[in-house]
Amino acid sequence: MAYSQQAEEEFAELQKLSNEYEPEVTGPLVGQREPSTAITTEYASADPVFRAKTEALPQKYSHYRTTRGDGRCGWRAIGFGYFETLIHLGDSNKFLEEETRLRSLSNVLNAAGFDSLLYEDFADEAFDLLRKVANALPAGNADVILHEAFNDEDLQNYIITYLKTLTSAWMKTRPSEYAPWLLGQTVDQYCDHHVMPIGSEIDNVSLSALKDVLLSSAGIALEVLYLDRTEGGEVNMHRFDPVNPQGGLTIGTIRLLYRPGHYDILYKAEDLPPAIAAIPTYLQYSSHTHNEPVYDLGVSDFMTAIPGMSYANPHQGWMSNSSYGPDLFGSSAPVQQCAPPVSTPAPPPQPQIQPQPVYLPATPTHLVAPPSQMPQQMAIRTASHATLAHPAFQPGGPFRSSAWELEDGFGQLSSSMPFQTSIFRESHFNTAHFLNPDFQPKEWRPDDDYVTTSSKSSRHRNSG
Repeated sequence: MAYSQQAEEEFAELQKLSNEYEPEVTGPLVGQREPSTAITTEYASADPVFRAKTEALPQKYSHYRTTRGDGRCGWRAIGFGYFETLIHLGDSNKFLEEETRLRSLSNVLNAAGFDSLLYEDFADEAFDLLRKVANALPAGNADVILHEAFNDEDLQNYIITYLKTLTSAWMKTRPSEYAPWLLGQTVDQYCDHHVMPIGSEIDNVSLSALKDVLLSSAGIALEVLYLDRTEGGEVNMHRFDPVNPQGGLTIGTIRLLYRPGHYDILYKAEDLPPAIAAIPTYLQYSSHTHNEPVYDLGVSDFMTAIPGMSYANPHQGWMSNSSYGPDLFGSSAPVQQCAPPVSTPAPPPQPQIQPQPVYLPATPTHLVAPPSQMPQQMAIRTASHATLAHPAFQPGGPFRSSAWELEDGFGQLSSSMPFQTSIFRESHFNTAHFLNPDFQPKEWRPDDDYVTTSSKSSRHRNSG
């Protein structure tokens, strides 16, 4: 008989230990953002009701973030979502505004009977995190700093304790708003036994109070989606819109997925920060090498002063830019490109004019060597006229000289001949154009338009 009574007592003790046993919780305090299809896979072999609801979940909510189920997952999820919503807003002034507002709530804490020496340390950690995240916005790593802070065991404990203290003080200073929801206990008793203890999880009443004190005045809405066995093919959602007396706008929404005894964070596609697409940059360079000798192409010397019309190597002040069209007489110079070429239609073949050699004395022609490389895009600037060091013309050679060739001034007439095309006359390469740096107004001479006595005598002397 005594043995049977002892066995029953041992069985009752073992049953009590079994009921109080809780497995050790592992994993990060706040996990990384993951596709919500992982929840569907988790419930693939579960109850048909859960399976149907989790299959429909990814259609509206693309991602989720886990929180450690240590009894404080609800507080942790709302606290993390509060900071994350401010980050996605992207306004550093909002962080300063929130710090100012939370500091003003010290009057509520004092009115509820909390000593400032007890809550100041917890509040300072929350304010410091607000400043750190705000300072990291320009660098784009605010999300990383927030995630590291909430995975710091000591730091997140301070922030959760501050949130609990705010919630308790808010309820104690407004007992008429929350007392009807409490059965058989006062607001003070509820806060002391269900809010302030370290391992106490958030419930509907404390969640509503935390939303009122932390989220509503900041313009943040709260949605709680319940994954349970109720009828329907989708999770049940309850939304808490911000109640702002000033009628402010909603700056964001925190979405929580509630599974019996646990909270995780849900995201829609619109909640995610936009991905910055990398824009490829292509740099293209080309260099032209002209090694052709100077030939007599039957073109007057004045055409060598027009950019791109000379066979001489280009002057250092002139750029080699293929965007201005190919050379007039074609060029066999190779073009080297350092970047992959852009696919463009092949240009039509340019006519090749075979140069004819001319007899010249053995005086070397001095040419200006081109630069080794020229960038493809350069600022346009006016270049000085390229000058060829031609030797003075001397009659002779294998051909009989012409009568015109023996007259004085032969060869100089063509050099002074003005270029009278309308394109050149209206361009800034014309010295008579006001945009030319060597601007020289054209002088009007009566002898060019009228026959005068002086012009007749001059012509008579020239003909004599």
